Amino acid sequence: GNDDVFNIINVAEDGVYDASERLGAAYVMTELPLGYRFRLIAGARVEDADITVSTALSNSTRFVSRLQNVDVLPAAVLNVQLGSRSQLRLSASQTLARPEYRELSPVQYLEVVGGQITRGNADLVRSLIQNFDLKFESFLAGGELFSAGVFAKRFDRPIERIDLATGGQPFVSYFNAASATNLGVEFEYRKGLGSLVRALEPYSVFSNVTLMQSTIEVGDGASSNTNANRAMMGQAPWVTNLGISRLGNRSGSSATLLYSAVGPRIFSAGTVPFPDVIEETRHMVDFSLRLPVGDRWAWKLDARNLLDAPFQLSQGPVTRESYRTGRVFSMGMSWR
Repeated sequence: GNDDVFNIINVAEDGVYDASERLGAAYVMTELPLGYRFRLIAGARVEDADITVSTALSNSTRFVSRLQNVDVLPAAVLNVQLGSRSQLRLSASQTLARPEYRELSPVQYLEVVGGQITRGNADLVRSLIQNFDLKFESFLAGGELFSAGVFAKRFDRPIERIDLATGGQPFVSYFNAASATNLGVEFEYRKGLGSLVRALEPYSVFSNVTLMQSTIEVGDGASSNTNANRAMMGQAPWVTNLGISRLGNRSGSSATLLYSAVGPRIFSAGTVPFPDVIEETRHMVDFSLRLPVGDRWAWKLDARNLLDAPFQLSQGPVTRESYRTGRVFSMGMSWR
């Protein structure tokens, strides 16, 4: 009978899009020594962007999304030398983030992994970001380093992924929120272990930790239907890396073991009353080894994702999606 026949039809949101982008840019920069301890690096970049995404849906509906912006992006860094081995760095800059072509096209498509229906938004605009940083750095003997800093970011019209609840099958799309802020502190430390135990001379440990707090202002449109008391989409409360490396002074060999993790973050904002979709913490361990052979050749061995921790999306008590990407091992030889 007809049990072995597949009937494939188009839906109204299927279609194709063409995209074109023209970007012209110029910049000017100057470096000014201000006495013995101060050095100022300042400048600005001007970008003239013209992006057009033309979409034709299968029901003959057409959408044209065009982004035309001329942006002046200033930046300034003030270095203050505190001593022979330490400095203070103050910086301020404005940057931007433009939507991707697929985020601007209202073509509906199915994500290969997870099966989530995703649709772009032709009304997206680019986001502006103001960045402010204050960082202390101390360069110790033997390549050791300690740094601590605070930072603040202000987002104007940030782009967020939102889980839309509809009468039919739910889908994900992209929308501009009104604004967002991101405040944080970060620490970095690198130390050779030889100063503690002479036998550990080839070994060094390194770590960096970032703690963040972000706040979103949802504004109008689809963003206003999400939980207003939440972090900005994609902003984790913490990020950490911890590693140990061994460097063979005579042989030139090296080995590094690295642990990294990112705290739980919003993968897509949920429409009220549904909770946000959370990307859970994923613990990663990687290993790399370099072994020289003669003067010009070297073996390379890399092992990635040794824990094979699952990628997991949760929405309230429900696990929306969970899968493992597998461990990856590679070996090769390089010549220089």
